Amino acid sequence: MASMKSLLSDTVLYGLSSIIARLLNFALTPLLTVVLSKSEYGVNALLYVSIAFLMVILTYGFETAYFRISEKNSNEEHRVYSTAMWSLIVSTIIFLIIFSIYYIPISELIHMSNRPYLVLWMAWIVAMDAISAVPFARLRAQRRAKRFIFIKISQIAVNFILCYSIFLILPNLGYELPDWQVGWVLFANLIASGFMIILLLPEFFAVKMIFDFGIWKTMMVFGLPLLLAGLPGIANEMADRFFIEYLMPVSSSKQEVGTYSAIYKLSIFIILFNQAFRYAAEPFFFKESENKKQQLAEVLRLFTGILCIGMVSVLAGLDGIKFFIDSKYWEALPLLYILLLSNVFLSMNTQISMWYKLSDKTYMGFYITIVGLAITVIGNFTLIPIIGIDGAAWTTLVSYMAMTIISIILGQLSYKIPYDFKKIFLYLISASILGWIASENMSNYFYSFGAMFIMISIVLFSERKFLMRSVK
Repeated sequence: MASMKSLLSDTVLYGLSSIIARLLNFALTPLLTVVLSKSEYGVNALLYVSIAFLMVILTYGFETAYFRISEKNSNEEHRVYSTAMWSLIVSTIIFLIIFSIYYIPISELIHMSNRPYLVLWMAWIVAMDAISAVPFARLRAQRRAKRFIFIKISQIAVNFILCYSIFLILPNLGYELPDWQVGWVLFANLIASGFMIILLLPEFFAVKMIFDFGIWKTMMVFGLPLLLAGLPGIANEMADRFFIEYLMPVSSSKQEVGTYSAIYKLSIFIILFNQAFRYAAEPFFFKESENKKQQLAEVLRLFTGILCIGMVSVLAGLDGIKFFIDSKYWEALPLLYILLLSNVFLSMNTQISMWYKLSDKTYMGFYITIVGLAITVIGNFTLIPIIGIDGAAWTTLVSYMAMTIISIILGQLSYKIPYDFKKIFLYLISASILGWIASENMSNYFYSFGAMFIMISIVLFSERKFLMRSVK
């Protein structure tokens, strides 16, 4: 219980920060969905999908590799940290040189030839985020959560203030700004990322003139499979926007991307809990040694129960939550049920994936995500031309379900964890049924909030022994 309390307290701490940070970010959604057209909001979504994809490439698994290798070489943590940082700095400089030379052809490739400067700004945002990945990982490993949280929230607050100033405050004060549209969103992010780097300067000054080739080789062996798993993983997670862009009629494709992305934003409450949990869980499980498998099993059960409560609660409150996006997107609200359920499986898979990280079999993640990517490609090519963005949502759900199931099966074969499948299955089935009832009756509070109350009751009753143990 002491270990579980430690994990829970870290999750709550990171969770509160993630809630504040994500809500600040989410508070931009009402603004951006109003001031940007559907087409421009679609461009915004495509740019940030590209940023996420490039981040996986530029960090090449070193964030998690740092946790693993520094834990194994605890007496030489400074050598591990410095080696990782010099590797990232050099690779990031090479990346910036390539993009500085070829940003115009790249902008043509992603249908943004009229604004190639957006690609260059995007590259700088990716570069700053990439070189900050290991310093943030070090703060987490050192349990310096407060500093981690302060920097993250400060970065997002700067971005938030700049966006509202540019789109709302300055125009109302009579200032005429260039009509950059989505360019201003990227500009604000660029300034915020620069501010983050300034706040992280003490972590950068801690880098020594050390590069241990042996440590670097070990980190690459551990991290590269995570890169290979991450590429199809992030492609699987984000590619639906590009499929919508390229498979739907040119006249409406960006508008459909914008609609899909706006609805996806409403699943933030599931995503932020997953992120908060991941921040706490990775350093926790890499350091814990006793009863690790039992803890993994118990955590997945509890994690799934909380996710399912979250899913049904969001759908129950949808009649109010929908006002966070502009009314022009409301006709697509039924998509949220599918996307929330998809994110429940994605979040579960994030926790389940600990088995191959702990057993040093990170290459297994590549096989799992390749299957998910294959489903994504086939499903989107098949369904989007027939049923539009609904096809992208259903494909996402099937892909994440398949990855979760495959990860469990492979894990049970090589790193057997005693999961409580009966309760996990109960939570998922209950959330699927009650979530659908809530989404179909969002204006009828008796049904929608009744569904939420039943979901909470199911989880609390099933976890009554754990809750009693916690109280004691």
